[in-house]
Amino acid sequence: MATFKKILVPVDGSAPSDEAVKLAIIVARDQRAELAFLNVLEVARIVAMTSVPSIGVDPSFALTAEREAGDDALRRAMDAAKSAGVVAETCLEEGGSVDSILDAARSRKADLIVIGSHGRGGIARALLGSVAEGVLRRADVPVLVTRTHAP
Repeated sequence: MATFKKILVPVDGSAPSDEAVKLAIIVARDQRAELAFLNVLEVARIVAMTSVPSIGVDPSFALTAEREAGDDALRRAMDAAKSAGVVAETCLEEGGSVDSILDAARSRKADLIVIGSHGRGGIARALLGSVAEGVLRRADVPVLVTRTHAP
């Protein structure tokens, strides 16, 4: 059986992300591994979405809101790890989600990535893409994908 020393967990505050945090904590406790929680701020996407003339929103407001949401997601993940007695760190990166996750895994020498998936299919996945799928296809280390179950 493989043993893991450093587990990267991308977090965004969504239900699938929260499930990934829970699972990563269980694995980390079992493996005596450390966790690295990562939030990615996709500046280019946010600016592009808010720069549409008909919307007329100042991108700085959206960026601030996204940064605060990311900080909150990281804080909640860290609190959960501390409550479970698991050593963890947090990091905030700017860039594309998939590339930032893969870069963080390499730079932090993660030997496992635990990521939540929204489970979208069809047109929704075609339009929105799948970060989990991109990570799964391109990662150099094992990737454990989890998602929430429908009620």
